[in-house]
Amino acid sequence: MVISMAKQYRKLQHKIHPKQKEPDKPKEKIGKDFLLIGIICFTIFILFIGWESFDAINRVMYLLLTISLSLTYARRHREFTETRRILIERASFVSIGLAAALFFIELYYQYFA
Repeated sequence: MVISMAKQYRKLQHKIHPKQKEPDKPKEKIGKDFLLIGIICFTIFILFIGWESFDAINRVMYLLLTISLSLTYARRHREFTETRRILIERASFVSIGLAAALFFIELYYQYFA
């Protein structure tokens, strides 16, 4: 008798307060990123064609830009653990920041120094 009362009480609790399932996160629809692929190919092409005429700052700047864009593409299209995703995102930001800094250094050398 006591066991059946406990079962009935549990059933009643489930009817009154059903367990709410956590909604599954909708998986992000990942596009093909043709623009990003095109920009990566363009920077590699510019780097390859202009290697002889670029100085060291320009070479490193284009390499850092290509690395940043490639890391962005990898972050969007590969499944990484959360810590690796954060590291890749930070590395992408650092490389784009260094490329921008080198760009401004090159502008300074070209026009002010």
